[in-house]
Amino acid sequence: MKYAHLCRIFAGGFLIMLLILGPAYGATAVGLQQDFIRVVEQVKPSVVSLKAITVVTYQIPSPDDFFRGTPYEGVFQDYGYRIIRKPRVGQGSGIIINSQGYILTNYHVVGGAQQILVRLYDGREFKGQVVGSNPKYDIALVKIAAQGLKPAILGDSNQIRVGQWAIAIGSPFGLEQTVTVGVISATGRKGLGPTQAAYYIQTDASINPGNSGGPLLDINGHVIGINNMILSQGQGIGFAIPINLAKQVISPWLK
Repeated sequence: MKYAHLCRIFAGGFLIMLLILGPAYGATAVGLQQDFIRVVEQVKPSVVSLKAITVVTYQIPSPDDFFRGTPYEGVFQDYGYRIIRKPRVGQGSGIIINSQGYILTNYHVVGGAQQILVRLYDGREFKGQVVGSNPKYDIALVKIAAQGLKPAILGDSNQIRVGQWAIAIGSPFGLEQTVTVGVISATGRKGLGPTQAAYYIQTDASINPGNSGGPLLDINGHVIGINNMILSQGQGIGFAIPINLAKQVISPWLK
């Protein structure tokens, strides 16, 4: 009987605690949600969609054979080639870093392109020019002639901690202004990418083709990394270039 009485007392106390703390937990969740909304509304105008157009040249055999129907048909077919030039369009993202029109992105997004089209959050489109590139660290700087730009705030990637919130914004598969949320999974990842030159931030915020060059943000809306690549064999394993490295690389290109 005493045991049953104690259980009733404990259960009653637990219910009272839930009634008291429940609203607090709900308020915390709503507050976190508002933080995400605030970051997105703050940074979205600084995120751009990039299209890099490269003309690719093909050689294909000519369908016409002057000697068709004669004993020489096919003899000279190796000399009958047609040249075809076809535009190839690559998709990526970028982040406006100052009001003078400088946009930070990845080298593999814009490197070698004959034409770069930049689409802003408000729908305006501009032709971009690469003013600096570093294939070793996969970083490039693009400039556009535009007014009324809203630059993002660049943070300090040396201060990030594993487990903190991470927010990615970009154009995966051409879906502009897509937002994904995760955490910082690891820092200082080495031996990745084509050059294996940089230390990367690892995150489980969803990153896909087209996110490259877009920002990785902290809960304050500061850019802590430039989204760069994914591990194709797994899911939820993406990597970003630390913003401190990017700032160091692009510093000589800013005029």
